[in-house]
Order: sequence, then C-alpha cells, then structure tokens
Amino acid sequence: MSYYSETSIKHPIQKITYEEAKQYIPLKEDYTGVTVDKCPYYTMTEGEDGWTLVTYYTGRKRARYVNLDKEYDSWVYVISNPSIPGQIKIGYTDLTPEKRAQQLSRSTGVPTPFIVEWAFHCFNGAQLEGEVHRYLEASRVSGNREFFDTSISEARDTIVRFGQNYL
Repeated sequence: MSYYSETSIKHPIQKITYEEAKQYIPLKEDYTGVTVDKCPYYTMTEGEDGWTLVTYYTGRKRARYVNLDKEYDSWVYVISNPSIPGQIKIGYTDLTPEKRAQQLSRSTGVPTPFIVEWAFHCFNGAQLEGEVHRYLEASRVSGNREFFDTSISEARDTIVRFGQNYL
C-alpha cells in the first residue's frame, strides 16, 4: 500500500546510484536553505543495522565552477574590530576584503577601524556567505546582523569546508 499518491508529489524525485550521487551535494551538507521536498535525487543503501538509509541530494553539483576560465568573482571575509571584542563579522564582497573593511570603518558608529583577519577568494560569495551564516546561526549575535560570537579559526574552518563547492 502506498502512502503517497502520484498527485501528492510536487516534483519528480529520481533514485540515482552511489557513483552518480558523488557529483551532488547531500542535503545534510547543504546550508543554502534547500528542503527535502526540493531535492531532485536520492540514494538507498543498507545501514550497518540492516535498516535502509535514504540520502537526499540537492541539485547542486560539486565542483561546478571547475571549468570556468575566469578569475574568482568575490570574497568571503572574516573581520574584527578592537571596539567589539569577542565578535567577528563574516561577510562577502565583490571588492577586495581590505576595501570592504575600509568602507565599514567609515561609519560614524564605529570608533576604530575593522581589521581583515582572513579571506577566501571564490565564485558566488553571496551564496557561500549565506551557507556559512546558516551553519553558524547559533553563534550569531543578532538575527539581522553578520556578527558572530565565534573564533576566527572556527569561522575560517567553516568557510573552507563549504567553500570547496565554490572554487
């Protein structure tokens, strides 16, 4: 007996092989906001306990930027400010991180200049920034700000982890 009718499926979902799945990002590794009902692919494997494991995959391909003939188009950066101890800002820019830090430092509400701690050159920095922000959500200082109560090394490791899909 089926629990789902043909009309209850909002989009087609296709079973793929483990080899085919290697080219796609699994939902559990994706922080772009994609939900399971939007995943076009899945695999089924037998777990160690004998249960069938279903893994859903986003439509995003790994290494989708590999064949591009141009330079990276953006940066995801980590900056700090001595006036805001213990917090870092994680953002993206199409400029250089140094120019972005200068822009932010010009504000009259910031008593000291921002310092670029680390930066990652990539394609589609806006999307990478969004993934990093969602992953680090528990460390976010305020819901509508890009400031986090986390270490520079944790921010860097997170950006590198997700950033591999943007090179």
